[in-house]
Amino acid sequence: MKKFIPLIFILIAAVALLSYYMYNKPHAETKDAMADVVISPAELLASYELDETKADQMYLDKIIEVKGSIKAINNLTGGSSIALDTGNEMASVICEFESPDAIKSVKVGDVVKVKGFCTGKLSDIILTRCSM
Repeated sequence: MKKFIPLIFILIAAVALLSYYMYNKPHAETKDAMADVVISPAELLASYELDETKADQMYLDKIIEVKGSIKAINNLTGGSSIALDTGNEMASVICEFESPDAIKSVKVGDVVKVKGFCTGKLSDIILTRCSM
């Protein structure tokens, strides 16, 4: 039994180090990454309205690139977001940025190209960790 005590401590230390590494691992950035899907905001919304389950399979947790007109800008504490026009007054593509400075050079009506991770549709389609 005493032979296994050092082995158990080594195993515990290895699990602790792996856990620490995974917890502090930086998340994937979208700025230099290739988009998995390039689509317009209107097409993305239409895909979700047609069949949400199928759209989730196609877009969920993938890097989506959309190009569209800014409908609204929201400056939040610790981040910011823009709403892209989809042609539907009831739904937008919301692009969330981690920095408030990320969108300081844009205004409502500008046409922008945004990449972000799709998290699905609530009443709007949400893209997180976005970059322009």
